Amino acid sequence: MKKNQKGISILSIILLIFIIIVAGIIYTSIANNEHEMELAYENYYQEQVYNQTNEAKRYYYNQISKPAQIMYDTILMNVDMIKSGTEPIKFPSSVGESINELDSTDDNNYFQTAWDALSLDNLNFFFVDTKKLTVSSKTTSLFGYRSYEFTLEPIEGSTYYNSTFTNRTEVDTALKQVEAVANSIISEAKGSTYTKVKYIHDWIVDNVEYDNDNLENHDNIYGTFINRKVVCEGYAEAFKYLLDKLNIPCVLVYGDGYDNNGNVEAHAWNYVKMEDGKWYAVDTTWDDPIYVGRSGIFASSSRKYEYFLKGSNTFNRNHINDGDVSGTGQNFVYPELSTTDYKR
Repeated sequence: MKKNQKGISILSIILLIFIIIVAGIIYTSIANNEHEMELAYENYYQEQVYNQTNEAKRYYYNQISKPAQIMYDTILMNVDMIKSGTEPIKFPSSVGESINELDSTDDNNYFQTAWDALSLDNLNFFFVDTKKLTVSSKTTSLFGYRSYEFTLEPIEGSTYYNSTFTNRTEVDTALKQVEAVANSIISEAKGSTYTKVKYIHDWIVDNVEYDNDNLENHDNIYGTFINRKVVCEGYAEAFKYLLDKLNIPCVLVYGDGYDNNGNVEAHAWNYVKMEDGKWYAVDTTWDDPIYVGRSGIFASSSRKYEYFLKGSNTFNRNHINDGDVSGTGQNFVYPELSTTDYKR
């Protein structure tokens, strides 16, 4: 009987050693993968910082918390996964570490804040339906220390795509179409900063119509460059997209627009930094001589530049910006406008 007990004991020890070895291999593999992910993120971050010559290309990124910044950059690093429509994106563990450093108890708004900043700074995600995005999270607490795992994925049974797109080939084709049109436009924008900004303004005003029919993609650059029919977001996003290509600092601005009768509607426009180092407002939507929206706001057909390179003294009479673009409490700060209009 004693001999049998000894045999069982040796077998148990061997099994325990085997389990420890397997667990060690799994842990090492996970740790290596995590290290590679962190290294890829750090390299990407350093590259972005080093190569950044336009302060407006990551203007909103620079205003968000570290966890949101890591999510923002991770999405940009893995845009091919987004284009696949279904592949999940795991965020590096440094997201959770940053949350712990902030000692925050509210984990829910980091991704929304990251996406808000990302979509304000980058206009190439027009194929994504944000209602189909979800972030699954796993929180582990041990001895008062919380660790987090976050994964971005489409909601169950769906893809990342909006209703226009069904596969990656269509997305890649659309991106190439947008790029081709944009490159054709900026090839004609030559001369001084003012001349370039004016040319982009005029192209949008002359070639795009306001969408009163609620068409697909009416609020993004695909709708602007391909369908040529959009609402104010499409106008403003296209203006920034083109000026980004020309390396002229430009940001998207959200808020409310008021007509002469006091009617108000949600609106989008741009601020652009000119060669004098000051920021000026541009509203290509209201400079388009058409009926704008349902509020009764009209752009004057005889004043094509009524909202072009304006200072706060004139522009803010009927434009009020709002930095909380999605109600998360992240209040983005816009550039301070010149008080006076731009003068050549």
